[in-house]
Amino acid sequence: MRKERSKRKITLFVLFFLFAFLVGVYYQNVINPIIKTYSSAETTALTERAINLAVSNVINRTISYDSLIDIHYTPTGEIASFSANQYEINTITREIVKEAQYQMKNLGEDGLFLNLGTFTGVPFFIGRGPLVKLKIVPIGAVTSNFDSEFDSVGINMTKHTLFLYINTHVSIVLPIKSYEVYSNVQVMLAESIIIGKVPEVYLNGNGIGASLNLVP
Repeated sequence: MRKERSKRKITLFVLFFLFAFLVGVYYQNVINPIIKTYSSAETTALTERAINLAVSNVINRTISYDSLIDIHYTPTGEIASFSANQYEINTITREIVKEAQYQMKNLGEDGLFLNLGTFTGVPFFIGRGPLVKLKIVPIGAVTSNFDSEFDSVGINMTKHTLFLYINTHVSIVLPIKSYEVYSNVQVMLAESIIIGKVPEVYLNGNGIGASLNLVP
C-alpha cells in the first residue's frame, strides 16, 4: 500500500515537473516573443507621445530660424559660413530634455497595458480580453543631439532644416524577464529657405553639424 502511494507521488511529481517544464518552454519560445513584440511597439508609441508632449509644452511658440543660426556673408554678398547660437539652442534643449524626463517619469508611473489574451500566445486571443498592467522603468537620463540638413530646392535656393533627436531608454518588467527598449524621436526645430549659393562643405553634411551637437 505504501509502495503504491510512493509510486503515485513520484508519478505525480514527474508529471508536474514535466508540465511545468513544457509550460516554461512554451512561454519562453512562443509567448515571450509575442509579448516582447507587442510591449516594445506599445512602449515606443507611448515614448514618442511623451516626447512630443514635452516638445509641445516647451515650444509653445514658433522658433525663429534666425534666432538659432547666423549666416555670414562675404563683402560680395555670397554666403561664407554658418554659426549656431549655442546659448539659444542649449536653452531650448535643456527645457525639452527636462520636460521629456518629467513625461517619461509619468510614463513609468502609468505603466503599460496589454490584453490578457496576448499572454496566451494564441493568435486568435491576441489583443482580446481584460487589460493587464506591466511596469515600465525609465533607465538613465534622456539625452539629445542635433542634426542639420541642407536640401536644394531651386537655383541658388537651399532649404536648411534643424533637427533635434531625443534618445530614451526604458525597461519593460515582465513576470519572468525584462526587456529594454530604446527610442530615438526626431523633432524639427526650425527651417528656412536660404537665397544664395551654399558652400559645398555644408551641402556635404559637414561644418555646422559638429557645432550643433551640444551637451545640454
